[in-house]
Amino acid sequence: MKKYLFSFCLFAVGYMLLAVSVNADTSCQPIYGGGQTCEQVGNISVNKTVLNPKTNTFVDNLDVNDVKFSPDQTINFKINITNTGSAKLNKISLRDVFPQFVNFVSGTGNFEASMKLLSFTIDGLNPNETKTFDIQGKVAPNDQLPNDKGIVCVVNQAVATVEGTGQVSQDNSQFCIQKTVLTAETTTKGGLKVFPQPTITTTPSTGPEMWSLLGLIPTGTLGYFLRKKSLIKNKKNLSA
Repeated sequence: MKKYLFSFCLFAVGYMLLAVSVNADTSCQPIYGGGQTCEQVGNISVNKTVLNPKTNTFVDNLDVNDVKFSPDQTINFKINITNTGSAKLNKISLRDVFPQFVNFVSGTGNFEASMKLLSFTIDGLNPNETKTFDIQGKVAPNDQLPNDKGIVCVVNQAVATVEGTGQVSQDNSQFCIQKTVLTAETTTKGGLKVFPQPTITTTPSTGPEMWSLLGLIPTGTLGYFLRKKSLIKNKKNLSA
């Protein structure tokens, strides 16, 4: 009896481990700044990418050592949704969660500003078929970015769900924003632009041309002396 119970327990534990290994079909990787990006392995796969403005190519992530976006700069995203199974997926809903400091500009679906959520539905997706969606966002103005951080990294998340099946796939795209530092030399308290001080032209050093001017000094002195002498002589003649 004990041998039977022992064998049953071994079988139960083995079955549970097998079930965990079969159902643990989510692959996750850590991302910079905390958290992780997860993609559900199954019949639906979503890939979220961001355009690198320096190379003009779409990449999964841009970390703090890559090119950074500036205030009011447009950001281009791309979402690829693929049916990796052998059967058609009839209805797929997608939610694209915009991060803080990024505003929605354009893209498929309806955007809820209060929730920063873009959502839309795909009516059908055939086996091995991929549909691509282009989305644009825009970085918030400089005065709406954190005052205590020069660089802030955010994450944009896309989640695809096959309705009625429970199949879910999600993917994140990280990028960083660099705040413009304003100094007293560039703006006033009222926000007016301060122009740099004009260049002051200094008097050139004395050169050869100055010697000709210095030579006029004795001539002027002699003329003054002769004129004064002539006036004194005329005065004497008049008095005589």
